Amino acid sequence: MMRIFAFLLLLLPNLAQAVERALIVGNDAYEALPTLAKAEEDAGGYTELFTRKGFVVTTILNAPMAEMRRKLAEFYESIEPGDTVAFIYSGHGWSDGSLNYLVPTDAQLTGSAAVAIEMSIPLKNGVNGILDNIAARQAKLTIAVVDACRNNPFGGNLSRAIGVTRGLAPIEPAQGTFLIYSAGAGQAALDRLGEADTQEFSVFTRFFLRNLDSTGDLRQATIQTRNQVQQAANIIGADQRPAYYDELSGSSCLFGSCDGAPDDGQIKGVIEEWAFVQNSKSRVVLDAFIKKWKDEPLYVALAQEMLDNLPTTESTPVRQVEPAPPVDDTPPTQVEPNIETRALNFVRLNIRYWSQNRPDVAAGVRAFYADRIIFYGNDWSQAQVIADKSGFIERWPVRAYDIDENSTEVACHQNTCSIEAKVVFFTHSDARDATSRGLAQFSYVLDVSGDPLITSETSTVLEWY
Repeated sequence: MMRIFAFLLLLLPNLAQAVERALIVGNDAYEALPTLAKAEEDAGGYTELFTRKGFVVTTILNAPMAEMRRKLAEFYESIEPGDTVAFIYSGHGWSDGSLNYLVPTDAQLTGSAAVAIEMSIPLKNGVNGILDNIAARQAKLTIAVVDACRNNPFGGNLSRAIGVTRGLAPIEPAQGTFLIYSAGAGQAALDRLGEADTQEFSVFTRFFLRNLDSTGDLRQATIQTRNQVQQAANIIGADQRPAYYDELSGSSCLFGSCDGAPDDGQIKGVIEEWAFVQNSKSRVVLDAFIKKWKDEPLYVALAQEMLDNLPTTESTPVRQVEPAPPVDDTPPTQVEPNIETRALNFVRLNIRYWSQNRPDVAAGVRAFYADRIIFYGNDWSQAQVIADKSGFIERWPVRAYDIDENSTEVACHQNTCSIEAKVVFFTHSDARDATSRGLAQFSYVLDVSGDPLITSETSTVLEWY
């Protein structure tokens, strides 16, 4: 009987166990186009993570067109219905405004968009793009990570071609696909944050790898990464905000059980504190920052560079002088950070705190809320807010909130600040097989007479997705 059953399994390939597969491409060494600094390194980081998590991994480094096409074809052929598939690309890419293309290492400089298309591989064109071919193999879940949003690699000549744009264009992936771009439409992705940045991996990858490894959840890792990359890029005055396109119908859990998301307080804390330290001219302040955040090498390097560039003060010989008339020896008043910035940073932290899996509700309410709160029209105590939030988290164990930085409005008068912010929200319950997502307008009132505290909160759903 067992032999008959085994024979039947051979005849029914759809009953075979699904496999988790990953194809990872890192292109740094281009023959004619500008070379990149981090693509190979990024590919190595993804290879280590996905191999450790049990994926069957194929890695390609510095691939010319023929090798990329051959490896892609082999990868497509290996996919069986029901498999989980990851395609990860780091290297040059470009867009004609509607379609996106990835660039092999043997592509040559050209001023013709038509020629550039012939030297590139389409990401998705509805016919034979990479994501089209993967979708045709009926994968259960497809994750695509595309770190190819750098400046137009073909240079000024192609920039004059009609329709050629900076960055990659938005697309609509197939059902069951989660697509992540390392930068939004019209943005260029950063390899590093200036000369002081010697950290491993590109700016996007260093955050995304850590978040995905820790949470296992695509949505949560991506939203955490968006906030971190945007704030890190702002350090050098750049604009980079990863974009994602979510066509998953249920759970976005890629690794493990996704119920052990970390408290991301370390990275939140250093980013928030850096916002107040980065313009400091005080050696005492910079020294204290370096000692406190010694485990965050990027920020330590940036602070040390600032410290090294501060002018040195030479001591002069002491000489006797006539006693001076009494002076006011009251120490100068410390310059407080901009109150609007301080209030908005506090709200950002609050929103990100409640995106965690299994947050400490009582600790969160005590940290962010006043003793009495006008909470959605109710004059409540902290205990009542704790009960309400605990019930909400029980109903929606998976939550992700992403503030729209361009829509925030802050108005402060004396010790009170009012903040309006649009927030993209996603909530999900596996137990109830329920999902809710959309765009909401959040309104906060903060008491900023001491440490900021929320005294009023409400929100209105603007649209459902």
